[in-house]
Amino acid sequence: MDLLTADGIQATVAKLTAAMGGSKVTSLVIYGEYAIADAPVAGHPKLYDRYMYRGGDVAVKEGPGGSVMNGVVPVDLDLYDWDAVPALLTRAAKSLGVPEPTSRYLVINPPSTVFDSGPTMSVYLSDDYGSAYLQADVHAKVIRTYPRDDG
Repeated sequence: MDLLTADGIQATVAKLTAAMGGSKVTSLVIYGEYAIADAPVAGHPKLYDRYMYRGGDVAVKEGPGGSVMNGVVPVDLDLYDWDAVPALLTRAAKSLGVPEPTSRYLVINPPSTVFDSGPTMSVYLSDDYGSAYLQADVHAKVIRTYPRDDG
């Protein structure tokens, strides 16, 4: 299953939420084949555990992740409009100047008190020459586009 399809994203979020025992994360990256989430440890807001989902029936805890970066505020995955992400991926393919990406992934960006920013998501496309990305709000409305400059 491609985790970057509408069904794949829904399954990924559902399986990770079940494994984590909640829907708050300090980081989430979804690739076509797998996803990695960092979730706060109950009672220890500066620590996180790492979870992995590779499709299938369950997501699993990979172990302790480490300490949360200063200023990162856990974000609730329920805030995001997951159904809008496939259209965001299509837009990225048309606008970022990476015609044949070898890697595509979605990054969930939690709010930050250091950067005074709210929650966003970013779609990255990469190939042998580098990466480009676009950033969107939780409803997949594009905020900024960073296409690759091929000169």
